Amino acid sequence: MIVLAGVAACGSDPVPPPACTGTSCACAPNTSCDIDGSACAGGSCTLACAMANDCSGTCGESCSVGCSGGSTCSMTLGASGSVSCSGGSTCEIRCTGSCSLSCSPDSSCRLACGDAAFMDVVEGGACP
Repeated sequence: MIVLAGVAACGSDPVPPPACTGTSCACAPNTSCDIDGSACAGGSCTLACAMANDCSGTCGESCSVGCSGGSTCSMTLGASGSVSCSGGSTCEIRCTGSCSLSCSPDSSCRLACGDAAFMDVVEGGACP
């Protein structure tokens, strides 16, 4: 019984949002961040996932994400969004409108436009 209670409690812990000042947000080092419900969930946000982070969630229009330092970014961006993936990071980005993804040679990137399947990206890609 005690083991089951521990497992149930562990599975219910929500992923915290990043720390934000206005619409500029950053995840603390070596943590997971979910931008849903944060200042980054709206439009015109800048998010830094730069220190071995695991970032997820959905942001609106004109969202700019910097994924570096061995971080993993699995996110959905609105129109005019952009992601820079570098420093041995892994990025899996879905765009609901026009957006761009730049990928350094030491990183792994995948991009999906709308409901389409994810495609591997080398150096960069964009959705119309």
